[in-house]
Amino acid sequence: MSERFVSQKFYDFEYYFTNGLYILAYVFLIIKIIGHLKFSTVLKHFKVYSVVLIALNTYLLYTLHSVISPHLVIPSDYFLELIYNFVVLVLLSLALLNYFYRDNKKALYLFLGTLFIVFSEVFLIANIYVYVDNILLNFIGTTFAVIAFYFIYQQSKLLSFVNTNGNFVVNK
Repeated sequence: MSERFVSQKFYDFEYYFTNGLYILAYVFLIIKIIGHLKFSTVLKHFKVYSVVLIALNTYLLYTLHSVISPHLVIPSDYFLELIYNFVVLVLLSLALLNYFYRDNKKALYLFLGTLFIVFSEVFLIANIYVYVDNILLNFIGTTFAVIAFYFIYQQSKLLSFVNTNGNFVVNK
């Protein structure tokens, strides 16, 4: 086997494995958010927000697809990128709806964390697919990722409990 072939195989494994881990982590965050939301109440009170978020996510997926697809060679790369971007946008939308529903510090930190994750991903896409190789973009993207994990860590330290009315309350 040639050295280039082995190097490409390692790159493919690394690409699928690391993106798979990111998708898994984001899916666990989605599951955590869904576990604490009452969708009937959310849809009842936030119909317009939900429709706007669905439309915005559809547009963003289409735009990301148009930026990424010319650079992808293997169809499985296309599907992985589509799933990855879909999961990230669903995470952001659910975190926003969770913040609207809860309106507390814990939900705000979770939303800010996911918002910075999305910003970090946008800078990563600009670096990889738009070929804007800029050290400043790398630095900003990495900084946003660190800020995202800081907010997610801060929200994990806040304890929530259910009061007598059945509503979640954050213990500060």
